[in-house]
Amino acid sequence: MALQSKQIRKPKPPQLDKDFLTSIQPQGGMRFKDKFIKKGDGYEACIHVFDYPSSVDVLWLDKIMAMYDVTVVTDVATMNQDETVSAINKSMMEQDVRFRSSKHESERMDAQRGYQEMEDLYRQISEMGEVIKLLHIRLFVASPTIWELEKKVERTMSKLQSFGFKGQIFLNETYWEWQSLFLPYEQQLAFPNKREGKGMPAVTLASGLPYHFSELNDRTGSYLGTSFTGGNVLFDLFHKDKMRRFFNAVVVGKMGAGKSTTLKKLLMDNEARGHFIRGFDVTGEFKTLVKSVNGHTISLDGSDGVINPLQIFRTEDNSNPEKNEEISFMQHISKVATFYMFLAGNPSSEEIEEFKKMLRLFYESLGFTDKMHTTGITSLANEDYPIFSDFLMFIRDQLYGNTEKRIIRSELSSTRVKRLEKIELVIDNLVNSFSYLFNGHTTIPDITEEQVIFFSIRNLTGLEKSVFNAQMFNALNLIWDNLIQIGSSQKKLMYDDEAFDIDDATRFLVMIDEAHRLVNSENMLAVKFLTDFAREARKYFGGLILASQSIRDFVPDHSDTDTVTKIRTLFELTQYKLVMQQDANSLDTLRTVFEGQLTDSELDHVPQLQQGECLLSISGVGNLMLSIEASDDELQLFEGGL
Repeated sequence: MALQSKQIRKPKPPQLDKDFLTSIQPQGGMRFKDKFIKKGDGYEACIHVFDYPSSVDVLWLDKIMAMYDVTVVTDVATMNQDETVSAINKSMMEQDVRFRSSKHESERMDAQRGYQEMEDLYRQISEMGEVIKLLHIRLFVASPTIWELEKKVERTMSKLQSFGFKGQIFLNETYWEWQSLFLPYEQQLAFPNKREGKGMPAVTLASGLPYHFSELNDRTGSYLGTSFTGGNVLFDLFHKDKMRRFFNAVVVGKMGAGKSTTLKKLLMDNEARGHFIRGFDVTGEFKTLVKSVNGHTISLDGSDGVINPLQIFRTEDNSNPEKNEEISFMQHISKVATFYMFLAGNPSSEEIEEFKKMLRLFYESLGFTDKMHTTGITSLANEDYPIFSDFLMFIRDQLYGNTEKRIIRSELSSTRVKRLEKIELVIDNLVNSFSYLFNGHTTIPDITEEQVIFFSIRNLTGLEKSVFNAQMFNALNLIWDNLIQIGSSQKKLMYDDEAFDIDDATRFLVMIDEAHRLVNSENMLAVKFLTDFAREARKYFGGLILASQSIRDFVPDHSDTDTVTKIRTLFELTQYKLVMQQDANSLDTLRTVFEGQLTDSELDHVPQLQQGECLLSISGVGNLMLSIEASDDELQLFEGGL
């Protein structure tokens, strides 16, 4: 009986998951050209690193792996020890031949040095078990157009060369370069182009360590975003250590870059910590957020009340209350003189001194000199302070023997008459044209205990510049009084109460959006005031944030050197610089204003920053590229931004 032969069945090939392949395949197809890959959504090129520097620093791979807008792929393999020894022997023989045949001493020295390097490497392998690693580095760049791709390739290769590496696009190898994204090193050796990696000691490769990342972890920080290398950014504006000693910041970002969202995140964070916040809102965009945190918005156009510029606020706090009153009075005279300078344009120094003299005599006539030593002059009721119409009457009494007939006093010199007439003219205009802003007792409710207050300046911006500046200066004086009252109690506790924890101190944050309206080359009085504010605020746990769309808003082109220096001094007092996207023509201004704080490489990134991306520079610490993140709930509350 014949045996039936068994039919051998071949195993069926695994079925392809077509749905899965459809979902992961390049959408729109691909075509492999000689120098680039053409895809449905753009173009891609591979730069192959073929030469490495002879000596490297620690973390040397980070320079390449952290390159912006580039996909970097590395392949690592271990070289067979027999192959390693054979290659070393061959290299040593070559160096020996070069040494013997060279006619120039420099060539003999190079050959001798190369021979010694190979000898040291062989000794490490044979005696200490050193291993040789093979390293492949490929950089993939992509752009929607071929012109942009060529520019990006040029920039990337130039940057590689600045690091000491050499890269090139290998012609007609785009398909195999693309395949290398998915295949291990061993299988890549089977490609027709047979590209081998660069051999180096394992310790050299290990010292490259590209897998570290930039991060910021303030001990009491809140989540702000993620660094470009994947690290968390936990930021506290009021963090204090040996390097970060003050709490001022400047934020610049084009429309839609995320500046407003950044400010609102900082507002929410500091409100949640229980800190006091005062701010200026130009367009009304903060109104919803301020209301959501139970804050209040006060319009500075006079519709919500008046801030009396002649009301004396406390500006100093020390152990001697009587001395406090004297210092506060002297500083009040100076501040009202500055207020006058805003309104008068460019008064002469003699006119300013005359104004100060008249103001002192005015307060003396009202008994404030005596009150300074009895009841005090910084805590009176609002109605107990004079207003500008009272001051105008006093000036006229000093100028005229007969006020009704405008007969000038005979004992006055002609030059003093001119000064008094100029002062009378400015104050008369203030009383009659802008009484709703300046001529009245303070009617704005006491905001000292209110946690969040924003001043609306939407309607104020439509007034003439001198009036706008004067009212802003007026409001900042009120804010300074708030800071002194709140900060002085914290300061006293810090020194008197041993159980006082600095983390529990209540901070005071001032936010000025569209700050270029105050800080600019045409308003050096405000620059000086804010510079003094930034210097002194830290003593009372205070901080200042200045924000604008462009750095050129602060320092326009052709500003004189002295002006730029003073504005730069103000920015030097900011511990934090948050630079979001700026136009390329702003880079020179950034370089001038933030001299020595931003590298050329970082500045080159600024015009390319996308929405929400930011360069955070912390004075004395370092710089960090990050992406500021906001949740959907935050964006809805912010009503715009990111």
